[in-house]
Amino acid sequence: MFRKTVYGFTAAALAVAGIGLALATGSPATSPAAPSSSAAAPASAASVHVPATYEAMDTSHSGIVTEKEAMAAMPNLNFKAADENGDGQLDRVEFLDLQGKVADGTWTNAVPKKEFVKQIKGYDDNPVDVVTKAPKGSLKNPYDPANITVASEGHQQFLNHGCNGCHGGNGGGGICPPLTNGVWIYGPSDDTLFRLVSLGSKKLQEAGYSRISPETPALMPQQGGTTLTKAGDLWKIIAWIKSMNMKNQTSMEGAPLRKSRAKVQVWAAEHRALAQVCGSSTSSPWDAANAR
Repeated sequence: MFRKTVYGFTAAALAVAGIGLALATGSPATSPAAPSSSAAAPASAASVHVPATYEAMDTSHSGIVTEKEAMAAMPNLNFKAADENGDGQLDRVEFLDLQGKVADGTWTNAVPKKEFVKQIKGYDDNPVDVVTKAPKGSLKNPYDPANITVASEGHQQFLNHGCNGCHGGNGGGGICPPLTNGVWIYGPSDDTLFRLVSLGSKKLQEAGYSRISPETPALMPQQGGTTLTKAGDLWKIIAWIKSMNMKNQTSMEGAPLRKSRAKVQVWAAEHRALAQVCGSSTSSPWDAANAR
């Protein structure tokens, strides 16, 4: 009986000692550590250092950079933010986009929040039919260029339809003019841009539209009804282009659309800071004074 009592007191003492130890250390004596959060915040954008070339990451020499290869080269990169099309790889266009944004300080290293994209009437209509039926100057883009989801989808449509073959993967230009320098050859209105791509330069001029910029690239071929068969796809592409030129949207609205050649030249000369030229693309005799 005495021994049982002693054993009972001893067990109680040990239990009290355990509680005291737990209170002293601030954690339960026998409870496991609280699990840490698995959703760690992405590293700061400033800590992402992009290699100079795409090939530097392509260690397997497969021609495409996998997530593993990208993370080995850029351990602080939030890969989901860079993988715009969500295919688990970092293609060249995504790499150039990342490289450019890191260089100009616009990379956030965060996955952009998806914004609502409304359904529009006539999305599947042939662009040529649309411009044929619509009065001149009446076409308006139903999409907002400031909607980042629309802009992203427009960039994807730009790639899907092979526009990058001439204008570069990010619209920076190639064998055809850049789409990012604020230069609007025929004007910045939605109506003009939609007709230009749908009909091509020659038919646009025949419809009474004149160049307002001294930049003189090769004629734009007709894309409507051939390469681009859906009006909605074209509107998204235009929204993406506009999104890259937001600072230049309002400054060229007063340009002449159907004026004499002399008046177009005068306007271009007065607005030379806006109607900039990419040197080698100029060819007509009145371009030289405005070329940079």
